[in-house]
Amino acid sequence: MQPPANLAIVREEEIDWILYHIITATDTIALPELCLRAGVSEEIALASAERLERGMLIARNGDSLRALSVQESLLLCQLRHAGNSPITVENGVIKVRDTGRETKKP
Repeated sequence: MQPPANLAIVREEEIDWILYHIITATDTIALPELCLRAGVSEEIALASAERLERGMLIARNGDSLRALSVQESLLLCQLRHAGNSPITVENGVIKVRDTGRETKKP
């Protein structure tokens, strides 16, 4: 997919769409490579990646970006909106939520 000729007048959603399709065409892609392929600055690509991550469409690990599977997106959505869930996901790692309870040792 070719980026629009004049990105100055393109809405954020259109940039997100372009970058998302570039990300989904690879297993993982580094942010500088994404910028090169899309023809956008690192600032624009980073802002878009943050929106895509908040939308539970991609995962970031440092400069590396990858598309989430449908199952991963659904799980993250359920965990985000289930405030009483005993588990959480941090940087792709499933963890037991810290409830502030201390365990007593015998």
